[in-house]
Amino acid sequence: MTNDETTHILARLEIGFRTDSAHLKELEKDLSVTLQCARHFGKQHGSPEDWNTNWHQQWDNVEGLLRRIKVLVHEMDGSIESNDSDRLKRALAAWETIQSEDARLVEALSAIRAQAIGLNAAVRKDWNILARTLEIHLETIHACAQALRIKLELLKEHSKEQVDQLVQDLLAKLPNRTHADGMDAEKYEQEYRKAATELEQERHKFSGFMDVVKGLWMWIETTEERVRRNRSLRVDEAEFSIPPLAGIPRAGSRTERQMEEGQIYVTKH
Repeated sequence: MTNDETTHILARLEIGFRTDSAHLKELEKDLSVTLQCARHFGKQHGSPEDWNTNWHQQWDNVEGLLRRIKVLVHEMDGSIESNDSDRLKRALAAWETIQSEDARLVEALSAIRAQAIGLNAAVRKDWNILARTLEIHLETIHACAQALRIKLELLKEHSKEQVDQLVQDLLAKLPNRTHADGMDAEKYEQEYRKAATELEQERHKFSGFMDVVKGLWMWIETTEERVRRNRSLRVDEAEFSIPPLAGIPRAGSRTERQMEEGQIYVTKH
């Protein structure tokens, strides 16, 4: 596995490991607002009536799937944190159900993207900005699920205290994304690559962890799987570049600034 692939894995896991229950609940509130905004976008810009009806039906489907996935992520987290004898079995069952629901979510999002192509060219840029905001929320939720899956695998051979300490040691080695405001994007990525190289070198401390991570990730995130699980909602993507490091922009990014400055319509219902 190349350094670039290791960096990608660690970047995703950092998001998952740093997103605790409180942050996840806050994220879910933001996601709810973004979903309503996306639903309203079609009503505002789409036509004719049958187009709008189908648009709302598509979003009903997506919101239902996301609710189930969020419940399963919380169930998985709760099982891992409990002291029940069957906690790992229950957590694994939740993870397997997440995979099934995620496959259905990918299909639902693809249907919405196909319909979004019918939006007027003049509003596609605004749609892409809104779509990217939604993708950021989805990436974080999935990163949390993947981080929990790594914990679940480690708990087969280690105690919860040992796993928690290992995660904390790992995070201490990585640049903190939430503290990277104002840092040049290229410099930030260099820092991440440096941290990934150091982790590879400290095999006496992290080799077992990294072996589990890489083994699972090759199964979860093969090239074919990434293509099949494309969650992008954007159209004309050449006009909308993807930020570095797993596509998760930091605070203060163009997407967030435009949301704050009212360049995207956000309507709460």
